[in-house]
Amino acid sequence: MSGALDLDLAALRPELWLVAGIVLTLVVDLVSRGRARTGTGLVALAAVGAALCTLLREPSATYRAFGLLALDGQADLFRALIIAGSGFVVLHAISFRQLEGGTRSELYPLVLAAALGGCLLVSTDHLLMLLLAMEMLSLPSYLMAGWQKQERRSSEAALKYLVYGGLASALMVFGFSLMYGLAGSLWIQDVGLALVQAWEHGSAASQVAVVLSTVLVLAGVGFKCAIFPFHFWAPDVYEGAPAPVTTLLAVASKAAGFGMLVRVTEGLLLGDLAISGDWVKRVGFVVAAVSAVTMTYGNVTAVLQRNVKRLLAYSSIAHAGYLLMGLAVMLSNPDPASGMRGVGLQSLVFYLVTYYVATLGAFTCAMTLSNRFGAEDTEDYKGLGWSAPWLGGAFCVFLVSLTGLPPTIGFAGKFVLFQASLDSGLAWLAVVAALNTVVSLFYYFKIMRALFLRGDTEVVPGIAARGPMAALAAASIGVLAVVTLWFGLSWDGLLGWVTGALAV
Repeated sequence: MSGALDLDLAALRPELWLVAGIVLTLVVDLVSRGRARTGTGLVALAAVGAALCTLLREPSATYRAFGLLALDGQADLFRALIIAGSGFVVLHAISFRQLEGGTRSELYPLVLAAALGGCLLVSTDHLLMLLLAMEMLSLPSYLMAGWQKQERRSSEAALKYLVYGGLASALMVFGFSLMYGLAGSLWIQDVGLALVQAWEHGSAASQVAVVLSTVLVLAGVGFKCAIFPFHFWAPDVYEGAPAPVTTLLAVASKAAGFGMLVRVTEGLLLGDLAISGDWVKRVGFVVAAVSAVTMTYGNVTAVLQRNVKRLLAYSSIAHAGYLLMGLAVMLSNPDPASGMRGVGLQSLVFYLVTYYVATLGAFTCAMTLSNRFGAEDTEDYKGLGWSAPWLGGAFCVFLVSLTGLPPTIGFAGKFVLFQASLDSGLAWLAVVAALNTVVSLFYYFKIMRALFLRGDTEVVPGIAARGPMAALAAASIGVLAVVTLWFGLSWDGLLGWVTGALAV
């Protein structure tokens, strides 16, 4: 028994480092009475670094911890994205001025708690554990969204996020209860087999229960991923929340949401391919349609936005539509001999990685411009590219990547994704995505034009953050820009890493 417990704890070392970081940040904050704000941030950053190094140095080899967590290469990949994104948030939050006050130190344990919930969320295939992990990710996010209590829009964002999130959780719990009634089990694989049998051999009432439970669960997952029509919380929350929190929601929370979506899809729809082909193809067509609507809505609506964080929120919705293309490819041909399941999963995860890098860079640039110049809207960005040329140039690189143009990592992601869609027979979806890419160029170029082509070319005075942590935060933007360009020119290594992780 002791040996099994040691193995379970060893497999969860990254999560244990996050737990240690939560406890230590709280202790440091209590002992210093809120005065050691930078020190508390450094403790949180150290915990994130230790968790990430442990995960990358000792990758999982398909191990089930405590009987509830399926730790494999896929889980490791998503865990790495979540932990790394949380580290970037902590790093930039240390010098973010809008968090000044005694509450700054209290933000760090919440970021670590959200990361812990995300890591558990992408590692489980048990319905009860999945629900608990999602709430562990969501509850700190609700608190952080309303962190700036003196601003009405922040409080409004937190309230909307809480209400909509509670509704999504209720829908998901109701869907889980129906699935448990059909399967008599909480394991996703057992539930998936029971759904297929009820659909193909059950009564009309059983078929209604199958459809209703699937829709309710996917609605809850769609809320976490900001998929149309469950996206309505994202623009207000992204705009009202502090910039570091917005960055956390755009990268770490998004990675956790799609990690959960992949787990649920594999368990519910692809568990027994011998008898589930018709059911899977029906759901796949719906996913493809939702993908097209989501990317179109996000891109068209983003064109009308002036607030940069709100614009990037609609951009995030559009990219959720692109990511769903990979899921549609997975479901397009459930026959194992076709290989579409693996191709779709690989294209989805690879695109998620490319989106992650570019979005993390774009949000950190927007955060830095807000911190230095107080710029929130595109009108405020006029000429700021000449005042901060390196920052403005890096921002343009990330925006070009989000558009999907060469020579950036975003082009690599869309190339792989479009190729997978064409190979799976979803040519119409690839055409819709290509047209949406053209639309996205308009609003991304609007930011680039404001930075360099509008306003005076004179240097605008700003309040630059000083100190070693501010320098490290600025250097992190440069590293992201180099990564964006490097893998845009040669992405075989990155694609091989993703493929290798998914093969474990």
